[in-house]
Amino acid sequence: MNYNLALPFYENAVREPQATALVVDERRFSYGELAGLARRISGWLNRAPVKTVGILASRSIETYAGVVGTLWSGAAYVPINPTIPEDRLIRILQMTEMGALIADQAGAELLTERVQKEAPHRILLGADAKPSAGGAAVTSFENLAALADEGPKEPAMVAEDALAYVLFTSGTTGTPKGVMIEAGSVAQFLAVAQDRCAFRRTDRFSQLSEMTFDASVLDLYSAWGVGATVYVVPAAQIMAPAKFIRENELTIWFAVPSTGVIMERMKMLKAGAFPSLRVSIFAGEALPLAMAQAWQRAAPNSVVENFYGPTELTVDCIAQRLEDPPRVTRNRGTLAIGKPFRGIMAGIVDEELRFLPPEQDGELVVAGRQVARGYLGDPALTAERFPTLEGRRWYRTGDLAYRDATGVFHHLGRIDNQVKVLGNRVELEEVEAHLREITGTDAVAAVAWPREGDRATGIVAFHCAPGLSRDRIRDEMMKRVPSYMVPARIHELEAMPMSIGSGKVDRKALTRMLEEGSL
Repeated sequence: MNYNLALPFYENAVREPQATALVVDERRFSYGELAGLARRISGWLNRAPVKTVGILASRSIETYAGVVGTLWSGAAYVPINPTIPEDRLIRILQMTEMGALIADQAGAELLTERVQKEAPHRILLGADAKPSAGGAAVTSFENLAALADEGPKEPAMVAEDALAYVLFTSGTTGTPKGVMIEAGSVAQFLAVAQDRCAFRRTDRFSQLSEMTFDASVLDLYSAWGVGATVYVVPAAQIMAPAKFIRENELTIWFAVPSTGVIMERMKMLKAGAFPSLRVSIFAGEALPLAMAQAWQRAAPNSVVENFYGPTELTVDCIAQRLEDPPRVTRNRGTLAIGKPFRGIMAGIVDEELRFLPPEQDGELVVAGRQVARGYLGDPALTAERFPTLEGRRWYRTGDLAYRDATGVFHHLGRIDNQVKVLGNRVELEEVEAHLREITGTDAVAAVAWPREGDRATGIVAFHCAPGLSRDRIRDEMMKRVPSYMVPARIHELEAMPMSIGSGKVDRKALTRMLEEGSL
């Protein structure tokens, strides 16, 4: 394959340069305008070709022009949310060894002298962006508005196994994991999504997630692949986007179920509320059947899809449409995750990685072109999570699941302590790793609470470090991790409850304490 994820965008820019490609910050950008910015960025990158480019930006023109321009040059992009703590940003910069960085105003404010020492020497800032004050600059800054239109006319073709992007997720040791996704994997996913959803030029796509969440891959490249428009949901409306959907007459919606749950609680899912929607996709955590049905009533002209797929499987790889009667997972009240996409194989294995027959619970494993290359700079973890079984390379999802007699897969939750908090993937071991450092004791634990299946709205921390204030722990956590990983409640215990036999911290006992209100 000779391909570039920016190629369909370019072809639509040539075909209809005046068509609207993007609406962000209440500004409309045509395909021609966005292509022009991408071409300039590509030319800037090609002065000294690089393999990976950081995108330290969010919900701004620099975000989207930076992504397209990076792909246009043949490089891979690494999205970084500018709300992350400085220490985490520095760790990502150290791990990635990127050749250039593109930042909007929010990202520029993070470029302290300490960050600049770890950042690439080449940084491109948005038109009005200025780096953080204080300290001597140790980096070469250039401005997007000043770039000459000297980039290549067409996107550079890349091989199927070329790196497309690296997404960082929570890691068990306190260090984020960089998931490497290849161009061929994304092309495969987009082709299947197009077959399933029949996207068209007149569609209006939502762009709700951050670029660090791979739902953005479907939002952007599916839309631009057919010449449609992407509408970026403002940060202030993410939790209550009903008005945004109606005012912009969106036709394609992609979100985590938590968004729908919150909207339902806020009485936003009234019958017929969203008549313009024709495809509604939920992914990232278990989809409650009641919420899916409420959404269907609110969007009567839409199909409702439940997509499943960890970052390591290139957005999503299994899907189930809401039907009548619905396919429901036993004892869960959630919609089944469905059957694998074309080109995907899925199975259930036991602890010895032996394949199990239908109706038996075990770990869900997936094989096919959408399987990631592996983890950046971590061959040991890559070998562990991507084993070869019966001559084929699989990804171990860590999810407990079963396949029913009809071949439909059902998700039962996490095997380990990885959870979704407000749609964001969190490994509780990472939270605990930071708690150990802050409290100076190994007697720490973190549980997701309140929780429904593998979905939660917060984290509660426990420790056995006498005299250490909650405020100090919370303040230290805020410096280290994103806000959704900071415990909402922190409890000091005389001793941790332990499981009889294993000697491990008894998280079920901690959960019972919360349920009983005994803390």
